[in-house]
Amino acid sequence: FLNSCVVALSNSMFSFISGFAVFATLGHLAYLEGLDSVADLEYSSFGLVFGSWPVALGTLPGGQHWIRLFFIMLFMLGIDSAFSFMEAFLTVLHDTKLFHNVDRKRASLVLTACAFLLSTLYATDAGLIFLDSVDYYINFVIILVGFVKCVAAGWVYKIETQIECLGSKIVFVYITTTFGSVLLACAMWFGVGNAAAGFFGLVISYAMGIAYVGYLMKKKMHEDPTLTWSDMLFDLTMSNVMKLREDLVSSVGHIPVAWAFLIRHFIPQVLLILFFLGADATTIDEEGNEVKVFGSYGGYATTYQVLGILTVVFAGFLVVSSLVFPNLYEALETVDETEKSVDKNNIDEIEMAEKDQVDDIGNEQLSKGELA
Repeated sequence: FLNSCVVALSNSMFSFISGFAVFATLGHLAYLEGLDSVADLEYSSFGLVFGSWPVALGTLPGGQHWIRLFFIMLFMLGIDSAFSFMEAFLTVLHDTKLFHNVDRKRASLVLTACAFLLSTLYATDAGLIFLDSVDYYINFVIILVGFVKCVAAGWVYKIETQIECLGSKIVFVYITTTFGSVLLACAMWFGVGNAAAGFFGLVISYAMGIAYVGYLMKKKMHEDPTLTWSDMLFDLTMSNVMKLREDLVSSVGHIPVAWAFLIRHFIPQVLLILFFLGADATTIDEEGNEVKVFGSYGGYATTYQVLGILTVVFAGFLVVSSLVFPNLYEALETVDETEKSVDKNNIDEIEMAEKDQVDDIGNEQLSKGELA
């Protein structure tokens, strides 16, 4: 937990400090060009790095050498990021039933080759446009994946035990109430455009859903007198995520209760709102008209927009298909530790048998040589 906090805070602080460095550079360039504001500069998106920094560094003594070092640093950052992406993907892949016996070096080679071929798209003349477009839409994928992970950890984990204790109706009505009220509020905020109506709809729909859940719980208590309000409320609101916390403590160390609360009752709801907020964002096009950023990002042609949107659609397809057709992903289920140990023992036995066979052949040839 401490390591996670250090990494997250360090990353955020680095980005925060980098913002000061970038805009200080833009201010210096605006001053050199005699402009009144950095807004008058024609730098945006990737141009903030690839355009502003080389120009600013070029004003220093020996500027061309500073620029070379700058791009070497960017190259090393890219390689470093590739290590983390590859390692995470390979670890997940190697834990599945389909690939856990595949040699890790071969898997790395195949994955690297595929990534290289796909990345050649960004080496074309339109590469920066493709990269900028995909980079924008990939933010929606990250939010979507984060939302699904939080729901899986905070709501789906051990849900079968929750259903056994409370019944499926109470559990699913509570889930529908929690996320349905947020979806209704988002529809009013970003669809109708009425903030007050959105907050009103959020409060009223959530209150009505919780009231119905309370009625179902009271009915359940009449059927089973051993149940109490405190036990049922804990089982409904926190039991499964607290069980996850207990299971993780043995592996990762201390995890505060606040983590469990946020994973279940705060982060997924906020991510859902951020997703729709980003999709509803607007900008001004070249003709002065207000248009949605989603689908017209950067004023790029439809071809570039489609490539970015397809990344979001593909991520959504994976989520929906795993819910509707879970059998499609049976081969990607994780391997139990017992299966891993059995496979390792089998491999060790095969290696020992091959070694014994080689030794027998060697001894036989040595005997024949002595007889000769």
